[in-house]
Amino acid sequence: MTTRTGGCRCGNIRYDCSSDPMAVSFCYCHDCQKASGGPFCNYAVVPVEAVTITKGQTQGYAVEAASGNTVSREFCGDCGSPLFARNQNVFVLTVGSLDDASGIPPTIAIWLDSAQPWAPIPDNVERFRENPPITLDE
Repeated sequence: MTTRTGGCRCGNIRYDCSSDPMAVSFCYCHDCQKASGGPFCNYAVVPVEAVTITKGQTQGYAVEAASGNTVSREFCGDCGSPLFARNQNVFVLTVGSLDDASGIPPTIAIWLDSAQPWAPIPDNVERFRENPPITLDE
């Protein structure tokens, strides 16, 4: 495993990730649609201890998701770039915040019951109507 690096658009926040993703999702839940401003969010599921912020400090907010879980989202307070999200079971980083995401294709599509009818959904991924059975406690 090579350490991957990433950060926000303005460069005020930088991070290292020392783990390959356990899964890479396209999440179509309504909260991710609001957070992304588009039809889905693209996340890499990694252990929280694998991510080290090397520059700056994120800001965050928490919401109750459709699953009933509290989801905390972290972003750059200067440029607004979304960086991380977490609940009690999972930690994810936004694939778009990685410096090189070319080797991280999606593996799952989740919350398809909430997907917009026109949203692109890859054919070659495992699909879930709601949450998948992925947790870091397994």
